[in-house]
Amino acid sequence: MCNCAMNLQTYTCAGPQPGFMKAEESLPLYVLIGVESGSFDFGIGQQTGRASFGDLVLAPPDEVFRRKSLGEIAFHVFYFSPPAEATLLDKLPIGKISVTDVSRLSSTYANLRKSWRDFGANTRRFDLTGHLLMDLLYMCELERQYASSRTKISDPLMQRAAGRIHRQLFGELNMQGIASELGIKPSELTRRFRLAYGVAPVEYATRLRLAEVKRLLRETTETLDAIACRCGYDSGTYLSRVFRAKLGVTPSAFRHYNQF
Repeated sequence: MCNCAMNLQTYTCAGPQPGFMKAEESLPLYVLIGVESGSFDFGIGQQTGRASFGDLVLAPPDEVFRRKSLGEIAFHVFYFSPPAEATLLDKLPIGKISVTDVSRLSSTYANLRKSWRDFGANTRRFDLTGHLLMDLLYMCELERQYASSRTKISDPLMQRAAGRIHRQLFGELNMQGIASELGIKPSELTRRFRLAYGVAPVEYATRLRLAEVKRLLRETTETLDAIACRCGYDSGTYLSRVFRAKLGVTPSAFRHYNQF
């Protein structure tokens, strides 16, 4: 795998919004779209499919890339070209790549959103965004490498559930409401989600929340109460109990040893 960075031309963090600005386009650049919430139908040449949370869609240069959202959608889109040296793009499949490491994916999306909030279209953020693009492409490469050596469970309904959890992550999460929205019972949601992602939906949400808590502990001086409020916990005291139970260390100790 080559460590050469891609030549990022444009990056946009979009939505939630009703749909895409363009229904189709063909450019002399690679295009990568990562869906954060919602879903869309796509076409790349003769290939068609549907993408939702957990999916990355890669289109090659000079190929017509069609897309139509299925309701409100939030997504990240990159336009880039590879360096002159051989790259992992030579190996990656064109079209949809489903990422199973959704915790890492969500962390990358969170960093992209923060970059977009801080800098918008300002090119000062391109170094960081280029690294995050490479992280997405490496995730695609890992999926390609492991695809033949494992049985992959694909459950589009659970992808929608994961997208809903991700979108409501720091607000009031209601698993019964998510199950009702998907037309299934809460027990079926738990069973199918565990099959698809290896953990129950509540544990999945907790891991994502704690990943953001750890980032804030490392990168800010915010109080634990303020972090708790930002990350969906009722109080710093309750967050401290959850943090220690799940990670085996208090938030203050984690900050002490990880903040520079």
